Amino acid sequence: MASIISIPLFAQYSGSGFYRIQNQGEAGRYISIQNDKVSEESKSISLSSGKAVNEAVEALQLVKSKDGNPGTILYISGSTSGFTIEAQGMNTEKLLKDFGYGNQSLQMSSQGELNTVYSGYQIDLIDYGFDFPVKRDSYCGVATLSYIRQLETNEKKYSLWKIKKIDNEKEFFGINPSENIKVGEKYYTTLFTCFAYQLRDGMKAYYIDQHIYDTNHVQEPIAELKEITNGVIPASTPVIIECSSNNVADNKVTLLNETISPISGNELKGRIFCYVPTANEDQTMKNALEFNQSTMRVLGVVDEKLAFVADNSAALNKGYIPANKAYLPISSTFAAVTANGIKLLLPEEYAVATSISKITNEETSAKEGIYTLTGVKVKEDNNTNNLPRGIYIINGKKQVIR
Repeated sequence: MASIISIPLFAQYSGSGFYRIQNQGEAGRYISIQNDKVSEESKSISLSSGKAVNEAVEALQLVKSKDGNPGTILYISGSTSGFTIEAQGMNTEKLLKDFGYGNQSLQMSSQGELNTVYSGYQIDLIDYGFDFPVKRDSYCGVATLSYIRQLETNEKKYSLWKIKKIDNEKEFFGINPSENIKVGEKYYTTLFTCFAYQLRDGMKAYYIDQHIYDTNHVQEPIAELKEITNGVIPASTPVIIECSSNNVADNKVTLLNETISPISGNELKGRIFCYVPTANEDQTMKNALEFNQSTMRVLGVVDEKLAFVADNSAALNKGYIPANKAYLPISSTFAAVTANGIKLLLPEEYAVATSISKITNEETSAKEGIYTLTGVKVKEDNNTNNLPRGIYIINGKKQVIR
């Protein structure tokens, strides 16, 4: 076997922080956390002497596309003799324990191996895709050192990895509005991550803080779109992101390793994982939330207006809420009335819509008169002369007086 020359893995580690881990083999795939479960098949790995051990770790997927994938953002802490990788609410110590390896920790070798020692065996994390095309995503795997030595060549460094520190510029995470939801010149997507981040110029973040679905009180179901004005998104906060571009490289954010107070009153819910096993995988690994039209709405567009809708396949993954995305839960009582969508209105628009409804319902007998948005009658007739500047309700409709 040809000798393997690699950059020392830990030489790239500069202390606790956000990183990505890339395999040094021909595919160059990145570790991504896709599940917080370990399959029963994986748990049954035998470490019998002389037996080559090689098993997929379905919870760890290796991906080619990484810049807009929250699952590739790994928080690494510790030292060469014992370190922890955290991502998506999962960590390697829990993963090892679920595998049955007890209270073990990972180690980093000078050559670039990620391994632990158990019952006298060195068990390495490997790229399990050696039988798959290099352009495809694949799984991580675990294997004993003796088995690895049978596989590796200069080009196929399945057990060797390199760390890339997130510098927020060359190595970055960005918003990827892959659903192609567009209103005007802006692109929209939802996002739910386990890390905090700061938006940059050209992006805004919103959440839903109140709604009216009862059409007896509004003409159509509406919800208020509240902006996070400082652009700082706390960890585990489901939001709607507005972008000026659908290119992830144009939508870089700054990762924040700090505790930020959560946002109260947010009606959105988020989903970390969307792992749907194929026929060849252990079905006990399934960890996905199926979309239910009676109790959920996903982001879309209605009448050229941003909305949460009952049917948008672009916002789903094979009928499931995608990983790291948000949805709007609703009561099944309002399933029918919101079937055509819930329009999202900015605070001023929301106030106008609810005020018009209030006046229309309470003043149906008034044929004439001008009202403020709060329902106060300011003129007996519809003559707008001498009215101060502002927004008024005239004949049940909003009118701007300049």
